[in-house]
Amino acid sequence: MFRSIIRDCLAVLLVLLAAVMPGIVTAAEDDHGATETQQQAHHGGHHQHRRGPKTIHLENAENAVITLWNPDLSTRSLQAENGIITVPNTGINSYHAVVAESVIGDKVETLIRYEYLRGRPADDSPAKLAAAAKTRFEIVPDPIPREHYHYHSDQTWGFILLFDGQPLADAKVLLQTDHGSQTEGVTDQAGRVSLHIPDDFPDIQPGERDKRSADLRVSAETQVDNIHYRTVLSADYRINPAHWQSFGWGIAVAGLGFLVGGFIGRVKNQNKQENYQ
Repeated sequence: MFRSIIRDCLAVLLVLLAAVMPGIVTAAEDDHGATETQQQAHHGGHHQHRRGPKTIHLENAENAVITLWNPDLSTRSLQAENGIITVPNTGINSYHAVVAESVIGDKVETLIRYEYLRGRPADDSPAKLAAAAKTRFEIVPDPIPREHYHYHSDQTWGFILLFDGQPLADAKVLLQTDHGSQTEGVTDQAGRVSLHIPDDFPDIQPGERDKRSADLRVSAETQVDNIHYRTVLSADYRINPAHWQSFGWGIAVAGLGFLVGGFIGRVKNQNKQENYQ
């Protein structure tokens, strides 16, 4: 009798797990291999075709000096065509940094975007690239997302604001998204600030995997020697997988609770029948 009950419980549990696991597996696949959709943000959108080169949309690109930083900190110049920067394949499997700097009168504006390129394993850590001074006024990811990972909605991430390689304290830092959301913070004495990425993708269906991405921009401004500096860190962010992972696990937990409750009830009824006999 007990073996029959246990066998029934295990069978139903396997069915529940089979219904939940596909969503979990596809979420992991999304983090490792999903391609981005085209984003043409105000300060630097991103586009990647499957197996094709990565491109960045940049306004006023004709006035910008564009530099590609490799993981070993070597650099090369890039050119924009019709406002589009094409990031060449370097053959190195790691983060690279695209830095575009425009100088117009007494205004200096810098856009930085970290792009993960594929190839042979890199000898240098992405932290080395992030820590390198690539321009006078710079927002540094703290930390830079690890390999095969991304910024996601409803997460809090850290950033460091530097001027001439030194932390800039008490400065306002603004995070804006393609969906019109924004949040801001103020740097501490170490130049650090934590910013929460809004959960602002529209029409999310709980329990359904969603591969959409959009751009976010983290920006700050300062003035030194009558020169106005503005720096922007651009990146893509994706829908938090918790929207479908937690939904699936909730079903599994509820189903498991139902099974355990039913199992206990059947055991009690069996004991009562034995006592009456």
